[in-house]
Amino acid sequence: MSEQLYDEAGEVAPAPPPPNGEVVHWGPPKPLRVGPAGVSMTAGAAFALGAAVAVAVLALAHWLGPEREVALPRRRVRP
Repeated sequence: MSEQLYDEAGEVAPAPPPPNGEVVHWGPPKPLRVGPAGVSMTAGAAFALGAAVAVAVLALAHWLGPEREVALPRRRVRP
């Protein structure tokens, strides 16, 4: 066992390639993988966002709409 350690200690690792100015070498991007749970969550989030936007638009339309006066029925005064 000790002879094997001495044999491996004599080996020299190859020199790293010279730097070319690039700090990080990026590999090709991996394909996007979304499972059934991800698709369901995306659809649910899109629905919730659409419902919230619809409610907000209706609230703004009501708030910014023309001023309306509600005609109250007049009470009859007995003479």
